[in-house]
Amino acid sequence: MNSKRSMWKVLLGVVGMGLLVTNCTIKSADDDDDTGCTVGTKKNGCICSGDNSVSYQLCNADGTWDACYCTGASAGGASSSGGSSSVAGSSNSSAGKGGSSTTGGASSSAAGEAGAAGEGPTVFADCGECLDARCAAEYNACFDDPDCISAAVDGSGQYERIAKCINKERIKGLVKRDVVRGCGVTMGASADPDYGQWAPEGMSPATTDLLNCMADAPGAKAASWANDDANYPVDANDMINPTPWPAGTCAKDACTSAL
Repeated sequence: MNSKRSMWKVLLGVVGMGLLVTNCTIKSADDDDDTGCTVGTKKNGCICSGDNSVSYQLCNADGTWDACYCTGASAGGASSSGGSSSVAGSSNSSAGKGGSSTTGGASSSAAGEAGAAGEGPTVFADCGECLDARCAAEYNACFDDPDCISAAVDGSGQYERIAKCINKERIKGLVKRDVVRGCGVTMGASADPDYGQWAPEGMSPATTDLLNCMADAPGAKAASWANDDANYPVDANDMINPTPWPAGTCAKDACTSAL
């Protein structure tokens, strides 16, 4: 399963980068530390202490580099370019090993749920990292089920198709629950929020459980995100305005934020 996870991470990274390159311009981190940096610039290569993972820094409004963005496990590490340590958050998991660029893209989460008192928010590198932290059992079951994530990780698995559908929508902005539901009920064929049956006929239990874990509020009844009509209020113009993703979910913290 480890080799399958590795393939999944690589695939998600490639797909996510392809979507970004196709749809937007990404600033490179060519700025010289000695002369300051351009606001909004992203610089890869800083090292997180604890697990020695490679992360990134963003240029602040004052023209200086922010701390290295690390997960809770890596918090406190100094960046390779001299940045201060990242804030620490609660130890929670995220979606798919590598995000769903099958359901999660390769983008970093803006902010996670609040950590313990006195700590900052948890920041996940991508949807997969969040699922691995918060939905470990469901995520592992998906990797063990070739209907959820294909044995060859060739994009044919249900979760792979759904994640790709969601990531395409993330290019346009925040992906709300109606779009995720649309990608789910059509097994990735469409993000059109035509409220069909959830879980759709033919969806494997592993796929269903993973998506529910990603989207349901902690402690909520399974699939309340998709089946509760209160989450899809209709205004006077019959325009659907889905309620926001609940705190503590990978949907909110890593898997639906704009790429």
